[in-house]
Amino acid sequence: MPLSDTASLRRLFRACILLPLSWLAACGDSGQAEPFPDPTASEPALVEYRLDSEVVNESSGLARSQRRDDVLWTLNDSGGATELYAISSSGKLLATLSIQGALLNLDWEDLASYTQNGKAYLLIGDMGDNSAFRPVLNFYRIEEPELIPSATPQALSATATVYTVAYPNGPRDAESLAVDGEENMAYVLSKRDDQPTLYRFPLASPLPLALPAIMENLGAINIPRAPADYAGNVESYNWTTAMDFDDSLSRAYVGSLVNGYFWDRAKGETWAVAFARPPRSFDLPDYPQIEAGSFALGQRDSLYISSESVPMPLARLHP
Repeated sequence: MPLSDTASLRRLFRACILLPLSWLAACGDSGQAEPFPDPTASEPALVEYRLDSEVVNESSGLARSQRRDDVLWTLNDSGGATELYAISSSGKLLATLSIQGALLNLDWEDLASYTQNGKAYLLIGDMGDNSAFRPVLNFYRIEEPELIPSATPQALSATATVYTVAYPNGPRDAESLAVDGEENMAYVLSKRDDQPTLYRFPLASPLPLALPAIMENLGAINIPRAPADYAGNVESYNWTTAMDFDDSLSRAYVGSLVNGYFWDRAKGETWAVAFARPPRSFDLPDYPQIEAGSFALGQRDSLYISSESVPMPLARLHP
């Protein structure tokens, strides 16, 4: 269902680029893809919804389906059930997916989708560590299930492959995860470092639990920091909470609580080299706690984001 406008000045400033709510409602009811206005303003064009269920109360990860362009997957933050949730791109709950092999949602903070050798996968990052005390982290990979059309939300189950990993330079907090299916590598971006640092680990056969894989440190990324005279919350500006690669593996997205950033990658270039250049930045919607973002399937100029709130805000941006 469409998201109602608030009275905040920032939202009023954006009003000139929001689609009429009546149009959004009709578009959501039709089952067709949402139309986009041309992004003629400096801020992203928005199409906004709220999830029609309260089962997702702290959306901290968002990933596009690799099977359908109208489906997204999300999860709840620390303490939530060991489940993923399939939602439509217009905010309808489609399925609950129980993850077998994941004993605990200690701090699930992001979710990535990708294809590898023709198979569609979802990778869950149990990697939140606010106090930087966890010696090892767990990541859970499943094959993305196929959804069957249904009038009510489905109950599904999948068994996970578990990856236990550790940082090479000691525990740290992270909420940003992306996967390069061609490399078969998972990438993790630290959250609270003065300059966020990029790490990666392979998604080949995992080591036994007693022998965690050690992530590779790829160095700090080039990302703006809050100016000295910044009047807002510096942590909201600086802390990175989401990351994704588009399906062509030519663009990366990183988000904070208030800003989004795009890096473009040339053919044959590593992600570390791409992240060393200054990004293109844009404002994100004025939501309570934006911790999740994903490119739309097969697109590099269209982005979904969600926020921790009930009911869950869901937006599609064309920055």
